[in-house]
Amino acid sequence: MVTEIKDTNWFKKTFDDYYEYIRNYLYFLSGNIDLSEDLAQDVFLKIWEKREFVNDDTIKPFLYKIARNLYYNSHKRKTLDLKFVNSAEHDDEHESPEYLLEVKEFDEKLQQAISNLPEHCRTFFLMSRIDELKYHEIAERYNVSIKAVEKQISKALRLLRQSLDYKSDF
Repeated sequence: MVTEIKDTNWFKKTFDDYYEYIRNYLYFLSGNIDLSEDLAQDVFLKIWEKREFVNDDTIKPFLYKIARNLYYNSHKRKTLDLKFVNSAEHDDEHESPEYLLEVKEFDEKLQQAISNLPEHCRTFFLMSRIDELKYHEIAERYNVSIKAVEKQISKALRLLRQSLDYKSDF
């Protein structure tokens, strides 16, 4: 009984501490919020099942590894259709149809370019730009150096510029 209460408290703390990060990571991989939420729940189900063997010092990388494996097992395709929610609301009534068409075409081209990025470039780029994480925070999560994060994001920016024929910085 005491072990069960301890396990429940440990699981609740683990879930509270890491659920959002794991869900976001899965969203960056899949581009699908529903899939990312489902898979995040599966990650924590697996952690609960393996709770006796989990080392608290390495739980974060273990969670990310489980998440990645679950994603690849459930979703084996190379190109992703990322769906971004436009956070800046704008009034479509006052925009010209040509402008709206250009925005839509650019958005589709950008989504395709992002989905074609190598996995680490895409993940680090989205964590930096969407989650607004600092390079050192990304490096901590992936147990890599800050220079490795900088290199991947620089590579992502270079590849996006090439894909979009864009000359200026993002």
